[in-house]
Amino acid sequence: MTITYSDIAERYLAERSVSAHYAGCVRRIAKRCPTVTVEKLNRYLMLRLNDAAGTTVKFERTILLSLWRWAYDRGFMDVAPRGVARLKARRKPTKAWSVEQIRGAIAATRELDAHRLRSGASLGLLLRAWSLLGYECGARWGDLWMLTRDHLDGDAISWTQSKTGDPIVRVLTPACLGAVREMLAGSPDGRILGWACGRRQAMRHMRQHLDRCGIGGTSKWLRRSGATHIEINEPGKARHHLGHRTAGLAERNYIDWSQVRANAPRTPELIG
Repeated sequence: MTITYSDIAERYLAERSVSAHYAGCVRRIAKRCPTVTVEKLNRYLMLRLNDAAGTTVKFERTILLSLWRWAYDRGFMDVAPRGVARLKARRKPTKAWSVEQIRGAIAATRELDAHRLRSGASLGLLLRAWSLLGYECGARWGDLWMLTRDHLDGDAISWTQSKTGDPIVRVLTPACLGAVREMLAGSPDGRILGWACGRRQAMRHMRQHLDRCGIGGTSKWLRRSGATHIEINEPGKARHHLGHRTAGLAERNYIDWSQVRANAPRTPELIG
């Protein structure tokens, strides 16, 4: 019987406690490249580069190699993953919203307060609470959507990151705390955001809102914008805001250095 990446993925995930989003991501990637051989994997990666960004393909390579190594260590595979092509991902400069852009987008949510979703939640309030909480917490989308009333402690919110298992505590501003409490007032199950609508609908509403505001980007920019603005005021602290274990990850992938002008390395002026 030929073992596939999908077979490995199911066994691999059965041993781990991970978020539904991460598990779905692993399953989707495993399904795209079913045959576990060096030749097939290298061919998949080369063809995938025609359709996806280098960073995306590099991430998929990491997932597939992790599955293969795990299967080899457990004795499900006789061949170790050797000879897999290395990829050099070309990263574009990270872009984030400015403080003024985020303030404008949050203010614009007031225009949608009267719009009610099927759950009964106000669309304007949902987008406002989502924006404030995502910006101030620096939480990943999956963690943000599972936050509940039980995670609140006075003016702070604490949770355990699903990706790393590390605890995080963030003090919220009065505006953010107010929006959170408004959302909880209508919540039937104690969730702050997740009760309002599903992931796909939420992303569609956020996309439409950002397009109306004319600022581009996606909801992921909330996390990187918060990190960027912290780096401006407190150099070196962005990593802690994001909950990263890996040094340098925030600097490489999350900070918009075009905004961090005061702390960016600069040569001395030669001509005054």
